[in-house]
This record gives sequence, structure tokens and C-alpha cells, in this order.
Amino acid sequence: MSYLSPALSALATLSDLELREIERVHGFAEVLCPRDLTTVQVEAWMDWADSLPQDLPAGAAALSVNPEEDAFDGAIVGYVHRLSQWGLRLGYFPDAKTAAEFADMLGMTLLAGLAAPTIGLKSGHRVHPTAGDRLPAAAETAPLFLDDHAGRNAINQLLIEARASALAAATQSRLAQALDEITSAIDRSEGEQRASLKHNPALARAAARARRFGASDAVIARQIQLSQGMALADWSRAAAPAQITSRFRAVIGERDLLAAGDPSAVLAAETALETGALHVVFAPQDAEAVEAQNYAARAAINVERFISDDDVFAVDAFIDAVTLWTQALDIEAAVGFSTTLDDSLRRAATRPLALTLAGLGEAIMRHGLSLAEPAGIDLATHIFALFEAAAVHTSASLAAHLAPYDNFAVDKAEQTDRLSQRLYRITALKGHAEFKSAALDLTQTALKLTKKTGLRNAQVTALFDDAELALRLGAGLGDKGVGALLTVMETEDGVFVPTIKPCVIRGLSTTSHSWGDVRQILLGNRSLIDAPHINVASLKSKGLSEFEITRLETALLTATSLAEVFSVRHIDAAFIQDIWGLSESDLSDPAFNLLAVMGFSKPEIQEADIHIFGHKDPEALRLLSDQVYQLLSPLGRKAQIHLRQSIESLIDAPATTPFPLTWDQGVIDVMKIYSLAASSGLRAVSVLRADPPPDFKLDIPDIEDAPKRPIPEPVIEKAAPRVIEKIVERERSRTKLPDRRKGYIQKAGVGGHKVYIHTGEYEDGSIGEIFIDMHKEGAAFRSLMNNFAIAISIGLQYGVPLEEFVDAYVFTRFEPAGPVTGNDRVKSATSILDYIFRELAISYLDRDDLSNADPDELNADGLGQGYFHGDTLPETDDVPSNAMPASQLISKGFARGTATDNLVVVPFGNRKKPEAINPAFEKDDVEER
Repeated sequence: MSYLSPALSALATLSDLELREIERVHGFAEVLCPRDLTTVQVEAWMDWADSLPQDLPAGAAALSVNPEEDAFDGAIVGYVHRLSQWGLRLGYFPDAKTAAEFADMLGMTLLAGLAAPTIGLKSGHRVHPTAGDRLPAAAETAPLFLDDHAGRNAINQLLIEARASALAAATQSRLAQALDEITSAIDRSEGEQRASLKHNPALARAAARARRFGASDAVIARQIQLSQGMALADWSRAAAPAQITSRFRAVIGERDLLAAGDPSAVLAAETALETGALHVVFAPQDAEAVEAQNYAARAAINVERFISDDDVFAVDAFIDAVTLWTQALDIEAAVGFSTTLDDSLRRAATRPLALTLAGLGEAIMRHGLSLAEPAGIDLATHIFALFEAAAVHTSASLAAHLAPYDNFAVDKAEQTDRLSQRLYRITALKGHAEFKSAALDLTQTALKLTKKTGLRNAQVTALFDDAELALRLGAGLGDKGVGALLTVMETEDGVFVPTIKPCVIRGLSTTSHSWGDVRQILLGNRSLIDAPHINVASLKSKGLSEFEITRLETALLTATSLAEVFSVRHIDAAFIQDIWGLSESDLSDPAFNLLAVMGFSKPEIQEADIHIFGHKDPEALRLLSDQVYQLLSPLGRKAQIHLRQSIESLIDAPATTPFPLTWDQGVIDVMKIYSLAASSGLRAVSVLRADPPPDFKLDIPDIEDAPKRPIPEPVIEKAAPRVIEKIVERERSRTKLPDRRKGYIQKAGVGGHKVYIHTGEYEDGSIGEIFIDMHKEGAAFRSLMNNFAIAISIGLQYGVPLEEFVDAYVFTRFEPAGPVTGNDRVKSATSILDYIFRELAISYLDRDDLSNADPDELNADGLGQGYFHGDTLPETDDVPSNAMPASQLISKGFARGTATDNLVVVPFGNRKKPEAINPAFEKDDVEER
């Protein structure tokens, strides 16, 4: 095949190159790079260049690098040369000319920003691609299950290791600082006794502090000795403890249990929060696909670059790019390195790839669509369908040309069935005919080749996140939305100026608003002129001169807040001290706020900050229109899950991109995400908690140590007679229900089986009996349930708390089970008993934690708002003395715990007794009739 694709060549136009001075580990260096990259992106590309292996096959052509013409010190040229030479050696290309064409096109896509690989290993374990060694099979690893003892032990061990590593890193950092303070205390002192603990108080305090942090006295003495000599021990540069490798770990859970909030997922949720590497899946094959990404060759294709200025998607160029990079990753899978020997053996056996898309949110927004709306999700689904079809077609073609992966014979039935199902899903897609027709043709051909000659790779496409790769491409990976609406533009002198992303400007052109309207909201005015409260006139009245105000105006262009501008960074410290009489300690205080010192209030500062720098809250976009807010607002959790579910059905591996959490969210929030993901049909779910803010500090009060209690004198008392056994018998009486009683009836369906619950209550609203009726069931099962209800009722009437029954029967598992219909608070159950006691606990014990529906969306009381929203009942003396509390007539279970203490029943509707009738009139009346 020819790799010089005309469609891809026309798209991969190279940008101008320029020399850029960037900071490296050993100092500054000049690097030739594309002009449109920021300095941060260039540094990321150079980090990738440092990780490239340099091995070549025997007899490979010599590499020619010209630093004055080749970008990134020839790193891209070296990368594509290595892959082309290994590909030629392994039979991917028929001759050297074809290999050179492959290298040229691959290099063009890299320089044009169309695609990029992740950072790999420079060396490590590898099954040599040409040695032909007989290798042992990789060690079998049993899958982990949430409801299995071995699985829980493995997860718990992962949690323990992560916490131990975090504690070791924190302890070493503090201990190193304490030991360095010993050296500092000796250096600041003079005289012969400066290294004496008795004569140098600063040294004694530093040594005591080091001892509190765990340093032994021998280490402290050694530090004092070293601090007096020529060789200093700099503990601050000591290597940190070995961190737990961030490997993907998959654990298999039951979808119905996680949807119902089963407690078995608590350990997984806690481990996911601590490590960020645990992924809950619902099928064994998905667990294998997730863990295969630990050693898969990975790359991303920037889909936004395939859309022209007139919003036309280059379908042919996109297919050629996917084909090119699938083959490049397959060569990398053969010659790349792995972390462990087992990983290298598995990589050689299954040849997994992880090719994903970047810039999906940006591409959708350019069309004036959002990933939160159906039209945007539909376009994204078509793009991924074409992406998967081109990738799997390439894998099938490589298998026909070379050979399938080693384990394909075992997986053939599963792989062909998966392709058949995918073909069916593509057929069901509607709209975007250019994507659908191409995807169908490629998938049909791939299916035929797979049945005949197999697949080259066990998996090809994936959804993953890689911050470093996203930085180099300048776009989010996988199913991520646009994210931040602002980007930065770097000036020639290296100053970063915030600006609006091009895709936002393009998307706004489809609405009635211009990007200038949005700029006012997102970027603000960036000037003190006409700013509310904090402006040129008010600052002059506070004592600032034209010189200081001009410096502040310049700083507003690149700053993000007024607190950043009004600081010693932009106003001379001596000037601040002279005008407002402050000391150096005041200026060095982290909580120092110059605007507050100048006399501006907090509301005034906030209003001026919004005017100058724009709104930080996306809700402010509603000020323009709902259409603009719908287009530019970030994806919500439910919208993200809906999008991911649509995409996951069309790709090989489940998504490993975690759902983000704030630093203060906990296990309950993770359990909610697990429940939502399981009920929505996702193949995998993971979370990643953000780090706490750097300035976070607990307000811990200073409390003196409690005084030790004096030990009382032992009192010798006369021994009391021992009681060998004491038996207390208590009479158990049965509290029967009143003959006329209240309650409620709940009809629902559990896994397609109808069940009726009828409750009976005492006058105080507590439950005293239940009846369970199931229709269309066998006589034995119905009789068993009826007698079970009688047993529960007798227990309740003899005083057994309902809580005991709830704890005993909730989360029991047997059929029928599954989705629950007809109940507004319980949406799924693991058994009939699980449903019954969830319903009773919610209705009579206020156990909303057992509800797996959102109670805020339900309001079935029919009473309106009234006094349930914070108002108090008016005081009145008009309540009749014979009024009856409503709780005696209204079922507490039916009201779901809603208080009825503010309701009474007034018997004003009693029927009056008939008055006595005169017998004489009655007789005359009868005679007349």
C-alpha cells in the first residue's frame, strides 16, 4: 500500500518553525519547534523526546539528523525512523522506499499536530521481535471480584500500600526539613560551643524537633557531626520513598448490587479515592481489557484538526490517519518495552493497542453543538464509529498480511461476535451518512477478514486520559468536553495572555451572539477605567500615583484576580509601607490583603473583580441566553455518563477516564457514582479525587493537655457474698392492633413479578403487621410468603423492633430480583425481601440511605408547599376541644415519615339527631297520603 495519502498530505500542512529558548534540567537550551506551540507544550515535547529508545535492528539505515532543520533536536525524525526500520525488518513494508514513505507521513502528522503517542519506556523488559526465543507463558492472574474474599483482600492490600506510601513521603519530607534545621542552627552560630546541645539553644530546639519526627539520637548526632565538617548532608534532596505504581487494577462487581448501593463496594470506593487506579467493571472480558492498558502501546488522534474552516470533516484523511497510527502502534507493540517481564509476555501474546481520539468536545462545538444535547452525542457517536471501523479494519488487514495475535484461536468466537454486534449498532445509527456508510464498509470488510485470517490485536481502541499527551496536543482526550473556555496566547517576550478558544468563537457564530459578548463575561474588561469602586479616581484618592496605576493596568492583562495585582509583585514594598504604615511582617503574612487595607469592602472587591476579570461561574452565561449556556456550559455528571455509554458500545476497551471529584468528597459520593454508572449500563467506572488546595489549613484550637488524675488509694472493702447465678424472667405480652386500624397498600413489580404490601398500624403510627401477596406465583411460594408475613407480624406485636428485621433482610440475594417498577423511592432490589424491607425502612424508619432514587425529585404529598417550607403555624385558640390528632387517622407509612403533628381533624361534620315529631301531625300526614 502507498502511505503518501493525498487527502492526509493536504491536511498535514507544516507550520513555521522557530528557535525557542526553554528551560531544561541542566539549564536553558535553544530548541527548534513549531511556532504555534506554547513554551509549556515545547517543554512537554522535549520530555517525550528524552524518553525515546534508540535501538535499531541489525542492518538498519543510518539516521541523519540536522538540528538546524529538524524540530525538537531531531526527536520526531528519530522516532519515525526507528519504527520504519523495525517495520521493514519485521515484514510490514516490502521495501525501503515504502518504509521511508511511512516515516515521512508519520512525521508530518506529528509536526502538524494531527496525532501524538504517549511517553513510553526508554528501556525495560521486551520479548525480542527477531530472536525467535521459546518463551514461558505469562503468569495467570485470577480476576478480582467485589463479593469474593480473595478480591477484598487484594483491594485492601492495595489500599494499605497506598496509604503507607503517602505517609512515608510526608514523614520523610518533614524529617528532612527538621534535620536540615540542625545544620542551619549550627551555621548561624559562632564560637567553639556552637555544636553543643547545652550551649546552643537553637540547636537543642532543632534536635528536639527532629526527635519528635522520628529521627533516632544516632542520626541526630551524625547530622551534628557532618554539619561541622566539609561534607554537608542535605536531607531535602533525598530521594522520596518508592511510590506505588499507578497501574490500572480492575475489580468485577455485580451490576444490580452496585445499582442498589450494596455495601460491598465501600472498600472499593475507599481504595479508588486513595489510589485513583481502581476500576470497577461488570464483566471479566472488560477487566482483562482494562488491565491490558498497563502495557498497551498508546496514542491519540486530534479529531478537531480534520475539520476545515467551512466545517467540512475530512473523512478520507481521517481514515488514512487512523490506519497509519494503528500500524505504527502495532510496530511499537512488537519492539516497545514493558515495566515487568509478565507485562512483556502478555504484550507479545495479545498485542493490545490503545488508540483514542483527542479534541472531541472542540470538534463538536465547532458545529455549534454541545456534548450534552442529543445532536452533539449523535455526531460524536458517528465519529467514534468511523474511528473504530478504520482501526479494526487495519488490524484485520495486518493479520492477513502477517499473522493474528497468538491467542486469537481461543478468542475467535468472541471477537467475531463482538464485530457482528458492532456492525448491528452502526446499522442502527441515523443521520451523518458519510460517516455511517464508510464505517459500515470498513466493518463489514474487517468481519470477513477476521473470520478468515483473524485479528492482529486483541484490542485496538480505548478511552483513556493522559494529562501530558493532552498538553502536547492542546486538547482533551477521549470523551472529555471542551473544559476551560479560555486558553493562553504567548507573546514574543514569553508573556501569557488569556484569550478565548477558537472552537468557542466558531461555535458562537452559529448563535445570535458574537464572541465579543462572551468575552465580556469570561475575560472582563481588563482595565481599571470605569470599573466599579476600584478605579483610577478611587485609587488616586487612596494615595496611588500615575506611575503605580500604570503598572497595575499593565498587570491586569495577564493576571487572574485583583488580589494578585494589588501586591508587592506590582507595587513597591517601601511605597506600601510608607503610605499605609505597614511592617515587613505584615507584607509577608499569607493573609495580607492590600485592598482591604486601602479601605475597600469585600463586596466592593468582588464586584470590581467580576468587572475586570469576568465571571468564574459558568452560570453567568445565562445572562446572554439559554442557547449560549447550553453550548458552552461544562458537561454534567449525568450527561457525561450518557455520552460515555453511547461511545463505549462502539470501541474495544471500556473507558478508564475517571470521573473527577473535589478534594473534600468521600465514599458516599463514590457510591452514588457507582450506582449511577451501574444503572446506566457503563462497562467500567473509576474516580479521581483532586488534591486539596495548597493554602488549606484546619482551624485547630490550642488546647492544653488535660491534667493527670491522681491515682486513688486502694480501698479495702469487705467482700460481698458472691452471686453465682441470677435469673430474671420477664413476662412477654403481645400488643394486639385495634380492630379498626390504618395503614397503606403499595403495589410494585420486582424483576417483572408483582408484589403487594399491606401494612397495619397502631394509633401512634408504628407498624404492627404486614401482608404480602404475590400474583401469578405458585401456591407453595405464595403460601410461604403469607406465612412469612404472619411471622413478621407476630414478632412486631411482641416488641421486636422493625430495625432488626431491616438489618436482617436488606441486601439478601435470590430471584426474582432486578429493576423495581411502581415505587418512587426504590428502583432496584436484590430480592423480594430486600425490596419489602427497603420499603418499610423508608416509610417507617426514615432510612433514606436505603433509597436508590432521588427523593428531591419526588413530591407526592399533594399538599403544596404551605407550612412544609419553613413557615410556622399561626397560633390560634379556635381549635375545638374535641379535635382529634390527624396521626390517628393518617398512615405514617403512607406519608413516608412526614410529620402530621400540625394537623387535626375537627368533627364539624357530625350528623345531627332528628327532632321529635308531633304524633298528631304524623297521623294527619299519613291520612292525607
